Amino acid sequence: MLIHAEIVVTPDSPTVQFREPKEQVNLDIELPKILNAQGWGLGTYFHVQFINHDRTKLIASGDFLVTENTESLHTANPEGYQPMTKTISARKAAQIGDWFYPNGVVDEVEERTEVDFEKIVKWNPGKKVHEVIVGDEVLFASAVKTEAEKFRDAA
Repeated sequence: MLIHAEIVVTPDSPTVQFREPKEQVNLDIELPKILNAQGWGLGTYFHVQFINHDRTKLIASGDFLVTENTESLHTANPEGYQPMTKTISARKAAQIGDWFYPNGVVDEVEERTEVDFEKIVKWNPGKKVHEVIVGDEVLFASAVKTEAEKFRDAA
C-alpha cells in the first residue's frame, strides 16, 4: 500500500477510505493496523471504501464489523530497573455481505500488442554458444552456428 487510508467519522459509522484499487490493498494486514490505531471496540460497524486517486469516483464499498478485541498486559522486568508494563491489544474484523461495485466489476485486462521481433543469431562468448534471440529472450542456444540458424529459420 502506497497511500495511507483516510478515516472519515460520521454519526452512523466510521468509514475507511483507500485511494487505491482494491486489488492493491491487503485488507488482512491493513485493517488490524487501522483498528488498533483507532481503538474501535467490539461490535463497531464501519465501512471500507475504495475511491480513485482524485477522490471523485467510488470504485468499491463494503461493510465490516469488529468481531474480536483482546487486550493483555506485558511486563518486562529488566535487571536493576523498574519493571515496564504495557497493554497489548489486538482487534479483528469480518466483512458483512458482499462488495458493492457502483460501476460494475472492473476487470483490468492488460492489452498486449503482438509485435513480430526479428530472430537474431548471436554469439555469446561467456557461454561459448550461438543463441537465437527474440527481443530480450533467448529461445535457443547451440555451440554449432548452423543448428542455431536452422532453428531461427524453422521457427
